[in-house]
Amino acid sequence: MLGQLALIEQDFFNALAPGLIGSSDQVSSGHRFGFAELQQRFGVPVRVLPSLSDPAGLQMLQDAGADLFISIRFGQILKNEALAIPSRGVLNLHSGLLPQYRGVLATFRALLNGDPEIGCTLHWIDSPGIDVGRIIETARVAVEKERSLLWHILSLYQPGARLILNAIRRLERDEPMTGTSQDRSAGAYYSFPSEDDLTRFTALGWRLFDREDVWDLFESYGFPLRINTL
Repeated sequence: MLGQLALIEQDFFNALAPGLIGSSDQVSSGHRFGFAELQQRFGVPVRVLPSLSDPAGLQMLQDAGADLFISIRFGQILKNEALAIPSRGVLNLHSGLLPQYRGVLATFRALLNGDPEIGCTLHWIDSPGIDVGRIIETARVAVEKERSLLWHILSLYQPGARLILNAIRRLERDEPMTGTSQDRSAGAYYSFPSEDDLTRFTALGWRLFDREDVWDLFESYGFPLRINTL
């Protein structure tokens, strides 16, 4: 089951990435744009960032000339050298409610704990700590018991995107957006679930994913998986 969990948390999106990054052709026939289309439509260059422990990675960030960095599902810790680059700071969209759920797979933990809702948090990254920055805003979605973990993870994407858009608009209007400091004694940091965690999860009646969730995800990017038969 750990392999299945890694599949839905990482591999689905990695499987989409080659079609979304490298081509100058129109990739998406669905309602979402791939990175190549975004580059074509808005003139925003798309680059693959090397490790930030490599000076070339830091130089690439410096050369971007960005006022604001936005981190989403980024697997590297931003250290002070990177945090100092953008004049407006660094925002992170965390896929859980803070400070309750720091770390990975917050949605899994919320469902396992029987929470009535899940959520995501937009916060500043002002130190190299993990998920501890000042909170700007949160978005919440009601738990639906008949749905899978993957469905709940995906249900937070649009609310999270709206949090980012709202924050950018506030910065454009020069509104103060200092955020609220977190109580670091509250909540917990969660690492990747154990086999015992997964056993308890399924014993509660939860499923990691449903076939329809996978179909919907890929087809929304223009990769049809369903086969129509007469």
